[in-house]
Amino acid sequence: MAVYEIVKDGFLEEHLPNVREIYRAQGSCMLDAIKREFPSTVTWTKPEGGMFIWLTLPEHIDSTKLLEKAIAQNVAFVPGAPFYSGAGRANTLRLSFATVPEDKIRTGIAILGKLLKEA
Repeated sequence: MAVYEIVKDGFLEEHLPNVREIYRAQGSCMLDAIKREFPSTVTWTKPEGGMFIWLTLPEHIDSTKLLEKAIAQNVAFVPGAPFYSGAGRANTLRLSFATVPEDKIRTGIAILGKLLKEA
């Protein structure tokens, strides 16, 4: 019933292009900041849709331990290991750009970049 209420009057068709543009801008902002701030030893995906960027860190960096340091500086991400069906890779993580304004994206990525360089 909830889905019906959202789609019955065209709200979804009207709202979706706006959301896509916001996510496109925020995703581009995050990708630009990552390119600028992260060491060359970090790789990442360029999403073709969705709200997340997947990162692979150097093997010696455990994203769960990195998260503790990031949270202490008001930056958060999701460690990647739980996303694997078997043994997870501790050196992976997922960043979301969907609910974060561009100025905070740039600040957060700069902080995370500094932590990665220190690691």
